This record gives sequence, C-alpha cells and structure tokens, in this order.
Amino acid sequence: MRRMIREPWLMGRQLMLWVVLGGLTGTLVGVVVTYFLKLLFWSIAQTGHVATIGIMVALPLGGLVTGMLIHYGAPDAAGHGTEAVIRAVHRQSGKINWKVAPIKAIATITTIAPGGSAGKEGPSAQIGAAVASALADLFRFSPAQRQRIVICGIGAGFASVFGTPVAGAILGIEVLAIGDLWYDMLLPSFAAATMAYLTSRWLGLTWNYPAPHLVPQVGLSFLGRAVVIGIAAGLAAYLLVLWMDGLHHFMGRLKDRRHWWPPLFPTIAGAALALLVLVVGREYSGLSLPLLTRALGGGSVAGLAFLWKILFVGITLGFGMSGGIITPLFVIGATLGSMLAGPLGLPPSVGADIGLVGVTAAGANAPIAGILMGLELFGAQLAPEFLAAAVPAFILIGNHSVYPSQRVRLQKSPWVPIKTGVALEDSDMSAEDSSLERKRKEG
Repeated sequence: MRRMIREPWLMGRQLMLWVVLGGLTGTLVGVVVTYFLKLLFWSIAQTGHVATIGIMVALPLGGLVTGMLIHYGAPDAAGHGTEAVIRAVHRQSGKINWKVAPIKAIATITTIAPGGSAGKEGPSAQIGAAVASALADLFRFSPAQRQRIVICGIGAGFASVFGTPVAGAILGIEVLAIGDLWYDMLLPSFAAATMAYLTSRWLGLTWNYPAPHLVPQVGLSFLGRAVVIGIAAGLAAYLLVLWMDGLHHFMGRLKDRRHWWPPLFPTIAGAALALLVLVVGREYSGLSLPLLTRALGGGSVAGLAFLWKILFVGITLGFGMSGGIITPLFVIGATLGSMLAGPLGLPPSVGADIGLVGVTAAGANAPIAGILMGLELFGAQLAPEFLAAAVPAFILIGNHSVYPSQRVRLQKSPWVPIKTGVALEDSDMSAEDSSLERKRKEG
C-alpha cells in the first residue's frame, strides 16, 4: 500500500526533474545555435554578391580550410554531424569532446558560405549535443543521465533550426534507431525543443515557409498520387545515400593505399563543385534556400533539379566537407515533388510539400518526424497524404540511411534481412549471408 502511494510521487519527481533539465538544456542550446546560425547567414550574405570567378577560387580554398580544421582540430566534425552524435549516444553514453562545437560551427561556415552544398541542422544538432555533454560534465551526471541530456540537446538543435518544436523533439529521438522510439525521452526532448525554439525566436531568429495551400479534396485518387510521390522519394533518398557512400568509400581507399593528406579531399570536393557551378550555376550550391522556397511556393523548378542537388550534396559531404543533411533532403524532396506534380495532376506546391516529407522520412529513416514536420510547416490539411508518402518512402530506402550510425531495431522486410541490435555501419552482411546464417542457427 505504501508503495502504491509513493509511486505517483516518485514518478512525478522524475517527470519534473527532466522537464527542468530538458528546459535548461534547450535554453542554452537555443542561445548557442541562434548565434551560430546568425553568423552562418551573415557569412552567406557576404559571399552572395561575389562573382562566379571568385566562387571558383573560394570553394577549393574553403574546402582546404575545412579539411584542416577537421583533421587537426576535431575529426568528429567531418560530414553532416548528426551521425557522429548518434554514434556517441550509443557507444559513449553521449560523451562528446567540447572542441567539436566551435570547430563544427567554423567548418560548416567555411563549407557553406563559399558554396558547399550542405545544410545547417546537422551542425546545430551536433553543437547542441556538445553543449548538453558539457552540461553533463558540469553536473557530474552518470552515463545514463548524460545520454538522456545529450538526446535533449539533439532535439533542441533541430527545433532551433527549423522552428518546429514537436518535429524537432521527435526527430532527435527517432534518428537514433530504425524502428524504435524511446518513449521515456518524449517529454524531456520536447521540453528542450520547446525552450530552444522559444529562445531562438526571442533572440530574433525567424523561419520563413510558404503559407499552407488550398489542396484537392482527399480521396483515393489523391492518396494514390501521394503514394507515387512517396515511392519516388524513397528511391531518390536511396540514390543520394548510394552516391555519398560510394564517394566516401572511394576516399577511404585512396587514404589507405596512397596515404593522401586528409585535408586534400575537401579541397578536391571544392574544386569539383566549382566546376559544376561553372556548368549549371550556383542554384544548387550552399543551402539552396531560394530554390526550396520557389518549389514550396509553386514556382517553376527545373525538371532535373533534384538530381543536380543530389550530385552537389554527395560531393560536398562524401568527400569530407562539413554541414547538415536534412536541409538538402528538404530541397531534393521539394524539387522532386514539384517535378512529379504536373504529370500526376497536382498543384506544384502540393507535390513539393509531399515530396519534402517523403524524402526526409526516407533519408533519415524517421517517418513519424517527417510527417510531424509536414504538419508543423504546412498544416494538417495534407496529413493523410504525408502519411501515404512517408511510409512507402521509409520502406523503399530499405536498409540504408544518411545516418549510418543508426541502430537497427526493425526488419523492414523478411526478404531483405539485416542484423538487428547493431548500427547500420556495422551490419555489413548481405541479404544472402544473413539468410544463410539464420538457416545455420535454425538447423
């Protein structure tokens, strides 16, 4: 009887403790991420008026500076950031070197400001996690407590970037594992994400997305067209992952066989991007926010824009430059959906909205966060279509992800088995090998 009386009190105390800790973490992360984003946007504005010939020089130079910062300062700052945080949560109870935050911030600026094609949310999540890890050091948290507060930092970073506290909180949890959601982290992560969002807004950060559109009446035909966009979104995300992984493995082989100086690879990436800019222009470099805004607003978008963006992003991140991956997923999805809208008989803006949700859900293996992102950004009127696109996209990408450090908790298909309980990057068995191993265990 005494235990029954005490249990609600103890649960309530745990609840309040992590609401307070999550809120404190979110406030700190909101401050740091806001000023990082303001510095990034200021840097982009400075290079925005530079002639193309100047960008041709700035891109390789930015790659060199980025490579040196990462190689000599913090190797974990390479790539799009979030996967290093996921790895730290699973393998080090969230322990993150404090140097990652400033080096990641600077390396992202020297990547994106000259024209490297990456996003701003991965660095923000990694910076948020580093701030949370430092807070855990200050309070001398246990490994389990550190892990929880670092997860709060991830969600807070996402919320500050996108202005979406609900989707940011869920995304910070859902990216940790495929097919698993840490329910005990929902409230702490939401507290952190909400405070980060409110803090960033109070400090003057703004998020500009097109207003919700008038959409066709929901019906089987409309849902079927959303499924088609979702299938295409899953395949587009799969193509991006294969392209990035291929370049990353190629770079690894060169390092192993020829012992190349690591900062040389981001420099090569910058030179390759400079040549692409000369061929197709600067629309696909940097954050590509004007292209994203135009697609979501129903404006005209080149038919193969999503393929050009995949090419730019793969070179940028596959060769070790620094930046996020969710914003590129937004751009790829919105331009893909806009392209498919015409043949499917949908308004371009509606196709772009659905495509954004689908590619995000697939690339990050986070269908719930993808759907919630669509709801927060574009309103609830497309909720059935967001689900109809997100789930097929999530299935079609299979056992692949832009976050190779995600833990595998779900067999998406018995026909394509994969080892569960380990990270994607460690589950390197082919379907045939895995099937043979399963048969040996059964026999």
